[in-house]
Amino acid sequence: MGEDLPDKHAAWEEATRTAGQILQGLDGKLTPGREWRMEVTDEKQNTLYILHIQAEKPTGT
Repeated sequence: MGEDLPDKHAAWEEATRTAGQILQGLDGKLTPGREWRMEVTDEKQNTLYILHIQAEKPTGT
C-alpha cells in the first residue's frame, strides 16, 4: 500500500489521518496484550515515522 505525497509533513498528516480511520475500524477488537503499528517510508523504503499503539492491562487489575 502506498501513496506519493509531496513531503514529510504531508506524509505525517496522511499517516495520522489513516491511522485514526484504521483504529476506529477495529471497533473494539484491539485487546490487552496486542499492538498495532504503522510504518511510513519514503520512496526508497527509508523509515520516516512509526506509529505504534500497544494495548496493555495494568498489573493488579
